[in-house]
Amino acid sequence: MRSYRSLKAELSTKLKESINKNNFPEFLKASRTILSTWKENDFKNIVELTMREVLLDLIRNGANITLLERVFQFSIDAAILDVVAGNAPVLVIGDMFESSTIAECEQFFSFVESRVDIFKKDIFFRVCKNHLLRSCNDLLKRLSRSQNTVFCGRILMFLARIFPLSERSGLNIISEFNLENTTAYVTNDDSFSDLASEKEDGTEEGEISSQNQRPITLDKNLYQKFWSLQDYFRSPNTCYNKMQWRQFASCTSDILTVFRSFKSDDANSSKWKQAKLPSPDGTSVYFAKYLTSPKLLELELSDSHFRRYVLVQFLILFQYLTSPVKFKLESYVLTEEQQNWVKETTKKIYKLLEETPPNGEAFAHDVEKILLREEYWNAWKNEGCPDFKPLSDKAEVEKKLKKRPGDDLHTYPNKKINTDAAKLWNTKPNNWEACRSAKRNFVPTLESYFGITSKVEGGQVIQKKDMTDSKYTWKALRLLCMKSPHIFTANTAPAKGVSEYLESIIQKLAKEKPQNQQDSATVETAIAEDETMEDANDEFLPASEEDSKDEVKKENVLTKTLIRTISEKLQDNWQALALKLGFQDDEIEYYESTPGAKQQTEQMLTVWMERDGSLPTFTRILQSAGLLNNVLSLISA
Repeated sequence: MRSYRSLKAELSTKLKESINKNNFPEFLKASRTILSTWKENDFKNIVELTMREVLLDLIRNGANITLLERVFQFSIDAAILDVVAGNAPVLVIGDMFESSTIAECEQFFSFVESRVDIFKKDIFFRVCKNHLLRSCNDLLKRLSRSQNTVFCGRILMFLARIFPLSERSGLNIISEFNLENTTAYVTNDDSFSDLASEKEDGTEEGEISSQNQRPITLDKNLYQKFWSLQDYFRSPNTCYNKMQWRQFASCTSDILTVFRSFKSDDANSSKWKQAKLPSPDGTSVYFAKYLTSPKLLELELSDSHFRRYVLVQFLILFQYLTSPVKFKLESYVLTEEQQNWVKETTKKIYKLLEETPPNGEAFAHDVEKILLREEYWNAWKNEGCPDFKPLSDKAEVEKKLKKRPGDDLHTYPNKKINTDAAKLWNTKPNNWEACRSAKRNFVPTLESYFGITSKVEGGQVIQKKDMTDSKYTWKALRLLCMKSPHIFTANTAPAKGVSEYLESIIQKLAKEKPQNQQDSATVETAIAEDETMEDANDEFLPASEEDSKDEVKKENVLTKTLIRTISEKLQDNWQALALKLGFQDDEIEYYESTPGAKQQTEQMLTVWMERDGSLPTFTRILQSAGLLNNVLSLISA
């Protein structure tokens, strides 16, 4: 009996000969002859092992890429004929990637790219998908996202083509962020002092001349504000922190003001277009990461491409902050004031995009459509990424779209047809549009529901209603919630019956209704005077509550000058004072990030001044904290 080593050597020789001839049937015939006495599983294993060893031998000897592709194709043909295991092609291509350089892997990857349809077949997809995904991920780990950008994109596009959209391994189900994608920028003062000295000495070779410089002042403050925004783009959830949001909103407003202060360069004449560096093979090099040198910021701000990158980042961040995401924490909600700020800022950003050449209006329109489409994907992920159902026949789909709801009734001849219902359904081809019609607004006015009418000569007539009817009172309260501000009046008096409450509200509404249209302006003035007197004697708003409203005099406020004066006295105990002033632990932690105890105290008191600013209140809090004696002389002065 021949030894295993001799059989394997003979099989390797036959495989190399078949590869040179590109004749797989010849190799298959020879392998069955050589291994005729072997069991089926052993036969598959030795054929697969032989292919992988021959492949590695060809790579070590620097074989032509055509021969390597033939080995890969032989493994596919053998898997289809059940000569080797179904995952053998992926193992073969994995060996190629692991034993080759990145430049060689980029050539070998075209083997799998051109055979996407083959790998999507059931015979391969079931057994190969995990191995294929692992090989591609291992290859991505070896690549640089900034230097091998195109190759990374090819791998991701291949995975997107071969896996279905609902494949969980390719979806960020729980909305995690890549917090490792940091943008490093200069934080020391030396670089800015060197930059200032260089500007004084004159323009160096490769820098823009003074006649092309923009009317902006490039300083450390502007530079750090601009690049600190990348931390918020990288981790949007930090914007839900009150202090972080205040800093983000301030930086955003300043940067957008800088963008509006000068006109950007046209992309066709932009210096960035000519600044691409040639690589050794003659192709241009594209840098995926931002260049954060202080010397480049002025040039970057005037570049249209760079400006678009930053503005679109703002829009993506705003969409996440305002969209419902299933895996957000319940506390991650913007206040109404923050939502209004986002809406106004979004309008400004779109206007800047429209003003940015080339084709600014078309670009802004395309970005808006893309973000709208992103909302559909977000809703799909919130639903758990259900599988997509295959589309029906095109003609059948168009027929269903054109068919109106009432037409379905005629398909059931044995059932009684309600002609009025069919007429209602077929009022308009688009029933959603019919539902939104203004004619379907059945909510009555307050005057008509409560029966308040006006006489021509003056006075009001109120039709008596049955206040004991529960249906009437329930509808009345709902209508008041929608259209009357009186129901939301602050009230600490004991609750009265619903009927008495409604009668008082109706009397108020009757007084507010003008007696006639010609004298409406005079009546409105009279009503305002009546309301002033009425509020003083309102039985539902106690006089004690009205008297409790105190107006803080302008001279009794905590001024910025006083804050700077007393901060030095309070800097040793400012954390305890912050708790007394109502600050939370996360806010105190944010103030501690500021260097210097005096600056921390001053910043904390400045924020409190914006919230309250009352000097008497501040004095009472200092007394309760036992710190009043430290600053009493300063406050009295």
